[in-house]
Amino acid sequence: MPELTRVESKVHSDSQASPGRDITLRAVIFGLIACALLSVWIHHAELVLGGRRGHTALANTSIPVGAFDMLFALVALNVLIIRFAPRFRFSQAELLTVYVMCAVSVVLSSSGGIHFLIPTITAVHYFATPENAWGMLFHGFVPDWIAQTDPAALRGFYQGNSVFELRQWATQIVVWCGFLTVFACATLCLSLILRKQWIENEHLPFPTVALPIEVAKEEAPLLKDRLFWMGTVVTFAVAWWNTIALNIPSVPMLNLRGFEIAQVFTIPPWSAFGPLKVSFFPFAIGIGYLLSTEVVFSCWFFYLFSKLQQVIGAAAGLSTDTVAGAQSVFPYLSYQGAGSYLGIAAASIWMSRRHLRNVFATALSFGNKEKDPEAQGYKWAVLGLILCVVSLIAFTVAAGASRLVAAVFVLLILVFLVAATRIRAETGNAWPMGPEVDAFRLMITVTGTGAYSAADLTAMTYVRAATAGQDFRGVCMPQELDGLKIADATGMRLGRLAKVMVIAIAFGVTVSFIVALQVWMTNGALAKGETWRGMRGKVSFDLLATWLKNPVPPDKGGIFGIGLGASFTALLAYLRMRYIWWPFHPVGYAMSNTFTSSNMWTPFLIAWLAKVVVTRAGGMKLYRRGLPFFLGLIAGDFLGGGTTTLAGCLSTINVYPVNW
Repeated sequence: MPELTRVESKVHSDSQASPGRDITLRAVIFGLIACALLSVWIHHAELVLGGRRGHTALANTSIPVGAFDMLFALVALNVLIIRFAPRFRFSQAELLTVYVMCAVSVVLSSSGGIHFLIPTITAVHYFATPENAWGMLFHGFVPDWIAQTDPAALRGFYQGNSVFELRQWATQIVVWCGFLTVFACATLCLSLILRKQWIENEHLPFPTVALPIEVAKEEAPLLKDRLFWMGTVVTFAVAWWNTIALNIPSVPMLNLRGFEIAQVFTIPPWSAFGPLKVSFFPFAIGIGYLLSTEVVFSCWFFYLFSKLQQVIGAAAGLSTDTVAGAQSVFPYLSYQGAGSYLGIAAASIWMSRRHLRNVFATALSFGNKEKDPEAQGYKWAVLGLILCVVSLIAFTVAAGASRLVAAVFVLLILVFLVAATRIRAETGNAWPMGPEVDAFRLMITVTGTGAYSAADLTAMTYVRAATAGQDFRGVCMPQELDGLKIADATGMRLGRLAKVMVIAIAFGVTVSFIVALQVWMTNGALAKGETWRGMRGKVSFDLLATWLKNPVPPDKGGIFGIGLGASFTALLAYLRMRYIWWPFHPVGYAMSNTFTSSNMWTPFLIAWLAKVVVTRAGGMKLYRRGLPFFLGLIAGDFLGGGTTTLAGCLSTINVYPVNW
């Protein structure tokens, strides 16, 4: 098996491409069809099956399950085509084009994306009552074009048994699909600017591209490896076994989602350690095996370190009540998380300073000392980034925010996204979630709500829903940079792939928005539909109403926590650059203070132990030989989760979720 975590760079300009590495019209058409089919599948699975009958999340893991399953289905089809009509076979570039198109568009369709956005644009006028005083507090600051105001459309959305009518929703579809496309283009331009630094100069591993590249290779050598099929069959069988167990009570469950130890310690101050979740997600173990030993070690170590901080706080008498849903007392974990994200972004920019200087000098025609062949691409990327950022700020201003507030908010969102994408590129972050204190809450923490008008806060509430907040599962940037890494590793044309991604995003988000509305209007967001998603908008505006009724001052404890997180991240980054032997990686610290770290620490501990044992027993040769098995753990988990969820969509069975 070849080395999967370090792939040789094969950059091709738009004027060069080797046979079999080109992006074809056929691939783009297949990709658009696949994007539409995945939209239907995702919305039915998550809005109809939801938490009532269970489903595997098809878009919310670092390798989107739906996109991977579509790729695997095409590879299987390609095997038949090669045998019976070889002239029509799909090349690796065509297969990966379809995968990248699906990946960048599908993430917008689920949690953190459309499933949070649409309930937000419907909530204000549906849930307003004299008791909650929403009408008095912020109705006057909600432009008609930004939210749904038609009573009939709102009743249909929440209660169901209605027919989707395009005329009722046309304004919101145009406005928000346009916003999401511009936002995705801004992150794509950022990705193009950072691509060379992260991929060629720093050689970040991008573990999430290893499996798609290997599956799509010409002649598919991975699919001929017995170890791969061992891992695949085991996890595929577990997914189906557990689905059967959910429908036949006499069948015992093999629950890999884990269990929670309610109280590890009962004696103070150790009782502050709190509950401990132990899980065994196979796909997360597989991803962990692809990481460097230092990174995977840091991911589980710093989670336990965060628990230890709670014990120290209790012992010192520093921990008291929490404020505003976030931890504003020692150890300030949510705020440390925000600070660590700022620190990761700052460290990334600092390490990229020479590259960024060259990029902007080239784009602004100050010369290109290194004669970079991507110079023309930099001009378009920088120009595109400027235009998109200005458009996003202008949108936020039109929604009611002041110019300064809009500019700071949009730039902070992009800073958090750079950090999230960097973390994904180094860890494969199984569930791309950020800290609870996102860009919006960071601004509130530092200045208090009194620094903003009601119009500012209302506009930011809407924009936050469209830019994912802390839930980075619903943004494109990590998938866009993965696509550029795939192009780099396989010799595909970067410029052409970037254009194809824009087409897929614009088409996919529009189709997905309409399909989601059709599903909700038929089933009702609070009737037959999955109510957790249907209530996301109300949750956001309940918080807004609380802030407007009871303004909060700047949070000194939170500010200290942010500074602590940023400083500690900077120290870890410095020590990593200064000492090769330093075992603690800043991305592990950043991930430890996020919502999903409790699910991730055990699989990464298992992966770390496996990697240490294997490398000490047989060195890198044995490690590489074991890679197919761990790739099989990921593939089998996702294929099992996808097929059981598809069966649930086509029947009335309960489904075992493999990834949440």
